Amino acid sequence: MSRSPLAVLLTAVCFALLHCGGSGDAPAPTPRPKPLLAAPGDRLQITFVNTTRGPETTVPAYAVCTGLDAQGRFCHLDASGRFLPCSTTDNVIPRNGSTWCDYGIPIRDTPHLDLDPALAIISGRLYLSVGAPLYLRVDPASGGLVQPDPTNPADPNRSIRYDWVELTLDGTGFHGNTTCVDQFGLPIALTVTDRADPGNPLGPVGLTRARSALFQAYRASVPPEFQSLADPGDTRILAPAHGAFSAAGAYPDYLQGYIDAMWDKYRSEPLVLTPDEGTFTGRVDAQDRIVFNRNGDTYVIQGKPTTQEVFLCNGVLARGSGTEQVLGAQIAAMLNRHVLETPLAWRRAGGYYREDPCNRYARFWHQQSLGHRAYGFAYDDVNDQSASLATANPLEIILTCNWD
Repeated sequence: MSRSPLAVLLTAVCFALLHCGGSGDAPAPTPRPKPLLAAPGDRLQITFVNTTRGPETTVPAYAVCTGLDAQGRFCHLDASGRFLPCSTTDNVIPRNGSTWCDYGIPIRDTPHLDLDPALAIISGRLYLSVGAPLYLRVDPASGGLVQPDPTNPADPNRSIRYDWVELTLDGTGFHGNTTCVDQFGLPIALTVTDRADPGNPLGPVGLTRARSALFQAYRASVPPEFQSLADPGDTRILAPAHGAFSAAGAYPDYLQGYIDAMWDKYRSEPLVLTPDEGTFTGRVDAQDRIVFNRNGDTYVIQGKPTTQEVFLCNGVLARGSGTEQVLGAQIAAMLNRHVLETPLAWRRAGGYYREDPCNRYARFWHQQSLGHRAYGFAYDDVNDQSASLATANPLEIILTCNWD
């Protein structure tokens, strides 16, 4: 679900956050949190839990939840649990030469939100920020919602520490995940309870270590090329293609040697992929396309990807029919994990990230996350490696955070 760019809002409502104070590479086991408040009647509850200790407990925290309603309108959640349409008249806060919306809900005053369980929130994001609320903007030209973008120098949120959970609430229930696809700003864990079995919550998934410990562990474990993704002030850690591995960055061709080697390998021998959709056999042709065949049908990856296309899981790896996009996702995941040379072993997670070059940013978040499940890049759900939860009849969505 975590496949949206940094500049346009689409994804998630409701999330959970949990703390365990381990200091090793992987987090210590964390007890499942019990629902803090029983949702009244048939209501759905979002609960915010702050396990921060020491002087940081006095720092104000805010939640902002946005997404699409059942009519496809951009909306935001208010403190009373109403999902209200966003309007250009909400752009009233002056910042950096523009006016912005303040949809922030102070968590100290509103530790839980009470929602109508029939409420639809499609492709939503539930942001958590520390020290200040986040500022969003309704674009007068398109009616779209401009969301926080730490790569934009004019963004008024660049100095704010924040993160988010993605989710959808619809007729099929709750689908949500924590994510580091674009950046890391705060450790968030997500837990969900279902009405059918409220005593056995789903999760938690996500991050539980203290924020300062995660920054320290990141700097101690990643190679030099990935160090600059963590900014000196510990505001955030950017995903590779948004930092030093962008086309204009210091390492624009970081993966290119590996990509070239794999394209050369499968020019002379077949590449066999075995996703759930079946077995596909392909070869690289003279135009650097990978042409796959299955049961007489042809599917094509339209060219050799760049380093940025692999890290972002876009471009030639995200084009074509639904089946071609499945194949592109498989290839993108294997390149990020450095396992495309052994494609039939793609389900063996223990073999991921063992050779360089690979996505060391994603590797770190898998090491640090509960159950080693994380969204470190957009196609990290290949082989069920993402920090995702789903349930048909949600009762409570718990977000637990420990920023220090």
